[in-house]
Amino acid sequence: MKIRPDQLVADLKQSIRPVYLISGDDVLLCQEAADAIRRHTMSGFAEERLRFVADAQFDWQEVVNELQAMSLFSSRRLFDIQIDKLTEKHSKALSDLPQYLGPDNVVLITLPKVDQRTQKTKWFSTLEQTGAFIQVWPIDPPRMPRWAQQRAQATGLTLTNDSAQLLCERAEGNLLALAQEIDKLALLHPQGTVLQVETIASAVADSSRYTIYDLSNRYLNGKAKDALHCLNQLLGEGTEETILLWLITRDLTTLLELHHEARRSGAKEAFKKARIWDKQIPMYDAALRRLAPPALEYMQRYCAIVDQTIKGLDGPALDIAFRNLILMFCGVKVTATELDVTYL
Repeated sequence: MKIRPDQLVADLKQSIRPVYLISGDDVLLCQEAADAIRRHTMSGFAEERLRFVADAQFDWQEVVNELQAMSLFSSRRLFDIQIDKLTEKHSKALSDLPQYLGPDNVVLITLPKVDQRTQKTKWFSTLEQTGAFIQVWPIDPPRMPRWAQQRAQATGLTLTNDSAQLLCERAEGNLLALAQEIDKLALLHPQGTVLQVETIASAVADSSRYTIYDLSNRYLNGKAKDALHCLNQLLGEGTEETILLWLITRDLTTLLELHHEARRSGAKEAFKKARIWDKQIPMYDAALRRLAPPALEYMQRYCAIVDQTIKGLDGPALDIAFRNLILMFCGVKVTATELDVTYL
């Protein structure tokens, strides 16, 4: 059956199901749902937890063997399986899984976001009917202040509407950063405290926490201001330049491949072949409309001279070089780069 994340704890208190599927693209909310299942299972049912990370090389026979074997240490066990990318190999293994489920085991499977087509497959439907499917949706910006107030209330604090709004603005929509700030506020203030705007303004800095993929999303969407802010944060936090260059080079290659494939077989087939998720298609489509192949090839050549600088050879200043690349991604014409003065 389907269970909403806010229904999960109540359902766990009633009974422990043989299998749980968690799917979504918000890391914090998926993690907290999985933690709730682990906590309730280990406190009242299972005595041993077996953890598996199912990557491309993972051997599912390990899981089957353990499900069929008797543990020397405990009679009831939690099988905690994390799948970062759902491949055909994993789908086949999951289709065989129901036959190995038993009353002494609980299987927790954490998946990336699954689309409607996957949810309608026989193996997914069987697992959902046998246990529970928790589909995690991200908290959209209009609902985030209310979420912050509820989370603060759980720690014994009260956020006014204005202070909740300010806190969300400072976190810039990053749910993990928002949760961390609330946890810090709970350590600084006694329970029952009503936090006003002035308290939030003085206690919470611009505490946005970005990953390199946040940067990618921003420049693919053409949001120059947000992308530059994200870039500055990442550089300020010590993110390695080689990682940033790898990210940009990867996206340039993907866009060029999409351009070429779209000419041959159409955009829909190009996105499918490149394994672009449905949610990501709009930003890649926007980037394709904004950046023609010659512009992308120019940026690739510019990345080559940035690579020279990283390796200690002559090249442009890295902060300026990355800024130029971000602006070019967003469709902002840079007056001139080192390529235009025959830098190589």
